[in-house]
Amino acid sequence: MKRILLTNKYEGIPLEIVKSEVPNGFQIVFVDDLTQDALETIVPHADYILAGGRLRITKTVLEKASKLHMIQRSGVGLDSLDLDAIKEMGIPLYVNQGVNSQSVAEHSLLLILASLRRLTEIDSNTKLGIWNKQGQGIKTAELAEKTVGIIGMGNTAKTLVSLLRPFSVRILYYDVSRQNEKYEHDNNMQYASLDELFKCSDIISLNCALTDSTRHIINAVSINKMKTGVVLVNTARGGVVDANALYDGLASGKISFAGIDVHETEPIPNEYALSKLNNVILTPHIAGVTSDSFRKMMHSAFRNIDLFDKGMLEEIKQYRFI
Repeated sequence: MKRILLTNKYEGIPLEIVKSEVPNGFQIVFVDDLTQDALETIVPHADYILAGGRLRITKTVLEKASKLHMIQRSGVGLDSLDLDAIKEMGIPLYVNQGVNSQSVAEHSLLLILASLRRLTEIDSNTKLGIWNKQGQGIKTAELAEKTVGIIGMGNTAKTLVSLLRPFSVRILYYDVSRQNEKYEHDNNMQYASLDELFKCSDIISLNCALTDSTRHIINAVSINKMKTGVVLVNTARGGVVDANALYDGLASGKISFAGIDVHETEPIPNEYALSKLNNVILTPHIAGVTSDSFRKMMHSAFRNIDLFDKGMLEEIKQYRFI
């Protein structure tokens, strides 16, 4: 029986969902301890890897994976994979791009709205018996007719654009490639430089991949270019934001509120500076995980592995990344 090695740990209902999606003829195995050493110990027994985002698929891991036929990413981010090594060793890599874009886009919008309305702060005050309707309300803002800056324009960002339509916002976006003129016109979008986006946006949403060029794209210098009172939301990758600079921006009021789903160190450390602030919402890299999206991700991932094993490569060619 062929073995699929899962590099994430699942418990309870998520584990039940995973088990329910395993194709006939396969056995799933897990890394007992979520460490690189444990992964390197067990990977020689794997025919397939279903790669999560916690452990890195490095060249060392791949060199020990003597039976490996293919790698399937459970999510869509690639920063945990040594792409150069995967290419060099000729290992097929499959990624179901867009599989959780609806979930991440909805979470992005949720954080935008909750930040504009300072929802967590007002919820906490209300539970403490503070009933200051006008005093608190005047500090909040509506999303309608604001300028939203979006960094990155992949599947998630495009889904977010569609969710923003009813709010009649103006969208500035920055990406490595420009969208066509009709798409820009239909969505009240304008391609902008990073400097222009920072300068003009009321809200900035990070929806880009983590690369050498995007690492710490939000830093002390870029924050200084932003409007005072800007709202910042990150559902991309923790590494695109310098957390120390973000803390300073929030503490000074330059950034009025932030919604942060992804963090440079995950799980977050006990002494995480952002945890001490009232004007930030923190979530545990959960934007892409709902009951709906998790089932879809697992079903699609195991389906790709099953079809690959059967040699039905035409059926899954659109998901092949390498």
